[in-house]
Amino acid sequence: METPSERGGILIVRVWVEQDRPDGFRARVIRSVDAHETSMAVTATVEDVLTAVRAWLDEILRQDG
Repeated sequence: METPSERGGILIVRVWVEQDRPDGFRARVIRSVDAHETSMAVTATVEDVLTAVRAWLDEILRQDG
């Protein structure tokens, strides 16, 4: 699938472990597409991070029309 060269985005994933919690994994996902809306989500599972990354990639690669 070919995408227009002007389409792009930014994804930042910050991960940390909280030692005093049994479910200590945390991640903050900050994303934007085409320098428009920026959104942020805080997650507590690897699966949620992977879902957020996949959704961001799908949005970038989606062809308009």
